[in-house]
Amino acid sequence: MKLLLLVFSVTLATLVGLVSRTSQVISYTADCRVMLDDIAGSYEGECHKEKAHGWGKAIGKDTYEGEFKKGYPDGKGTYTWINGDYFEGTFIKGRREGEGKMVYASVNADSVLTGYWEDDLFQSKEKSSSE
Repeated sequence: MKLLLLVFSVTLATLVGLVSRTSQVISYTADCRVMLDDIAGSYEGECHKEKAHGWGKAIGKDTYEGEFKKGYPDGKGTYTWINGDYFEGTFIKGRREGEGKMVYASVNADSVLTGYWEDDLFQSKEKSSSE
């Protein structure tokens, strides 16, 4: 009987610990805001001052997984549009900036554009000499 009581106590303590940790994770990510409407919906990841900040994944109409800063994709990450197109590279305040690869999966055959972006627009296949 003592053994049964001991096993029950250990099992109960383990379950309470798991529930406690799970609720911490949920509250940790549930109050984080993502500032781009197209990826706002659910967010799982790091948070600072109630905004996505650090590594995370946001899923809305589109999906983004990577680094966030002040609620925006900022740093390295992958943004995937609802049609299957995706961009892997660097973002600044939610816009493509710097080196990256855009894959257009929505055309008949995958088309890939690799190079440098500035203010969310493709600039060239090579880094400009002014940088």
